[in-house]
Amino acid sequence: HKLREAIASEVKGETLSGTVEVDGAYFGGHVKPSNLKVNRIDRRLAENQTGKRRVVVVARQRDGRTITTVTKSEADGVAFVETIVAPGSVLHADEAGHWNALHAKYKTFRINHQEAYSLNG
Repeated sequence: HKLREAIASEVKGETLSGTVEVDGAYFGGHVKPSNLKVNRIDRRLAENQTGKRRVVVVARQRDGRTITTVTKSEADGVAFVETIVAPGSVLHADEAGHWNALHAKYKTFRINHQEAYSLNG
């Protein structure tokens, strides 16, 4: 927690501009499957999950700073991006539907990860 607090204080009030890439990655909340098949549960159901799963949302300015936040879902990262990315910036995001809201404020490019992971090659 102290490390996260130190990082947050360092970037407080910072904004990103120019070309900014945004994405999220989920961590934690893993439920280990039972050894015996008869004792296994459907880990996709909410009642069989731990509730500890979090997502780290990252906004990275090309050739510049990176600012992160930890949220319960990647969709919560939309508000975070809107507060730290300057108007007029160009955003790059994946195909997740919650990033659609960014089209109203920014010129936004999308990439479908089923086709490629990068536009550069």
